[in-house]
Amino acid sequence: MYKKLQLICGLGAVVLLQAACSGGAKDAAGEVEKKSTPIVTVGNPVAHVFSNSITFNATTQYQQKAVLRAGITGYIHHRGWKTGDVVKAGETFCTITSKEQQALKNIDQTGLLEKFRAPIPVRAGSSGIITSVTYQNGDYVSEGDVLANLVEQSSLVLLVNVPVDYLNRVHAGTSCTVIMPDGKQLSTHLQRGLPTADPAVQTQSFIVPMGGSNLPEGANLKVMVPLSNSESGLAVPVKAVQTDEIQEHFWIFKIGKGSQALKVDVQEGKISTDSLQEIKSDKISADDKIIIDGAYGLADSSKVQIKK
Repeated sequence: MYKKLQLICGLGAVVLLQAACSGGAKDAAGEVEKKSTPIVTVGNPVAHVFSNSITFNATTQYQQKAVLRAGITGYIHHRGWKTGDVVKAGETFCTITSKEQQALKNIDQTGLLEKFRAPIPVRAGSSGIITSVTYQNGDYVSEGDVLANLVEQSSLVLLVNVPVDYLNRVHAGTSCTVIMPDGKQLSTHLQRGLPTADPAVQTQSFIVPMGGSNLPEGANLKVMVPLSNSESGLAVPVKAVQTDEIQEHFWIFKIGKGSQALKVDVQEGKISTDSLQEIKSDKISADDKIIIDGAYGLADSSKVQIKK
């Protein structure tokens, strides 16, 4: 009787131990599955107005430049200007003393020839910003040497490089939008085009005045030119759209039943300046929840966790 009781108790302990181990394994498996489930951010597609436009490269350039030259051969004196200073037309840039004047100073002890010893001024012929200074005080210069270079700030323009393939739709008077380095946009018009084209890249440059800006010469900007009327469409953030290596097929993931990520093929469209991608698909509507972040590398019908 005692042995039978021991056997029954032993069998009961084994059953309880197996049950406990089985429950612990299930809990551990559930915890691992929860941790391995990708966490994603979702949102709704939105209706967005897209402009049918093209963006061209543009470079700033000063149209009016000037140089200050030495009028005589001699030594520079009293040059107080430096690069970046603004000089006005008629202002004295420096003075030059010739060798003959230096000789008169040593010969004329009475001062009778003092008026002939006065340094000769070099005056700016036009107003502008000094972009470079080539000689310093005390330097010897020859007649005609360039003392400084100037640019007139109001003459700053954008040279918009338009491929010749677009010349039937882009011309003088075409409206455009200049995208500034800080992201601001300036609405303006293309002015006349230069009479020559770049033979290497086959582009013609059109002029856009930029005299009121503080941009330096040689800055690269973007100019957006509309090609037709605006169109509305369904849009998602650019990062929500995935593609293959050759960018032939495009797709997004939308949330289905049971928090499944369903792969949906889409046709990609235009991209707006605020990073929205137009998508075309009869399987996507504005009411769907699509994955914005976290979809990279997901397989179709993968289970995901939605980030709150």
